[in-house]
Amino acid sequence: MKLYLLVGIAALGLLSGCSSTPQAKLQASIGTYNAATTGRAYILVLRPQQQPNSFSVSVSGPGGYSETLTLQSASARTPSGVWWEIGWDASKTLTSGTYTFSATIDGQTEQVSLSVDASATLAKPTVTIGSNPTTKNVSASWTASPGAPAYLVRLVNRTTSTVVARNIIAALSTSFSNLNLNTSDSYVVEVYPASSNISTDPPIVPGQFNMALGESAPFTVNPAP
Repeated sequence: MKLYLLVGIAALGLLSGCSSTPQAKLQASIGTYNAATTGRAYILVLRPQQQPNSFSVSVSGPGGYSETLTLQSASARTPSGVWWEIGWDASKTLTSGTYTFSATIDGQTEQVSLSVDASATLAKPTVTIGSNPTTKNVSASWTASPGAPAYLVRLVNRTTSTVVARNIIAALSTSFSNLNLNTSDSYVVEVYPASSNISTDPPIVPGQFNMALGESAPFTVNPAP
């Protein structure tokens, strides 16, 4: 099953009288996703001048590897016009070698190629739920994953298979508050370490982008006081 995260608001800073080197219209990276199996993770940042409803980014690699990633304007485009997305898929396996991203942006073909070491993975963190999770508040902490400057953390309702809340942080703990959880449902906290600082907006695109998954034991919640 393909999973992805779309996040918003990038800000543009302008300094009067200063010029800066134009940033690439396409930045992209791919790497391993260490979960129950070792799949693939990717990160995309697009900086178009024209703003269509969607972008398609093709990926090719060793052994005939091929897939197309589609970004939708409603979720991937930020107010500044920068588009970005990270994603992971445990069913797609990478082999070491060169991978190439290609997209048509503002009428021109933009390409990015990078070398991937398929043996390089991030460690899965061990996730612990704080004492007395309630229908309104849940806290969690986890062990560090060396090489991961930031973590995507999701509170997931296992009964309904829905994501209830999420944070992207550099710390090793977080709290979710103002929730409306159900005492009859089962929940887990998923922690995804990433080899890039995905807490910035847009995120930093590394030479190889790896992710992993650590998750808590399923738990239920108590009624809030």
